Amino acid sequence: MEKVSLWTLYTSLQGRISKRTFLLWFFLPSAVALTLAGWIDMSQGYWVPQGSSGLPSDISDIGPWSVVGRVLTFWPGVACMVKRLHDLNMTGKHMAAICTLFALAITLFLFNRTGSDVVTPGLIAAIVTGILAIIYTLYVLILCCFKSGIKGPNSFGSDPLEE
Repeated sequence: MEKVSLWTLYTSLQGRISKRTFLLWFFLPSAVALTLAGWIDMSQGYWVPQGSSGLPSDISDIGPWSVVGRVLTFWPGVACMVKRLHDLNMTGKHMAAICTLFALAITLFLFNRTGSDVVTPGLIAAIVTGILAIIYTLYVLILCCFKSGIKGPNSFGSDPLEE
């Protein structure tokens, strides 16, 4: 297997990575880092359950460590998912669709908050868009985590298992 620098692995959108590389060099470290960040935030009093849902009641309830962790893992997540999709002979447009759906859901939510318990059509659209974004993300993530890559070279590069 050809040596790839960590910088290239986490920043470049070119090439392919195997399922093992995706799981061991991106998915596992990101999950551990974001879990630790959440625990640190909870120990500092952020994310205290408000009511019966146990979820943050407002965006200000999310702690600084979680925000930093999400910012630092965003681009490496995009790059590794795109490379993994390339290994499955799929384009990075799927990752662009995921980011667009989440951006749309967040925008709809922010512009349709009324400060009351009234559910507006815009808020329903934000919820539906958010649910669709989550379902599509899970679909793509399951493909990336469990499906074997295309054997041999494809239009995105050579097989990472043959190098």
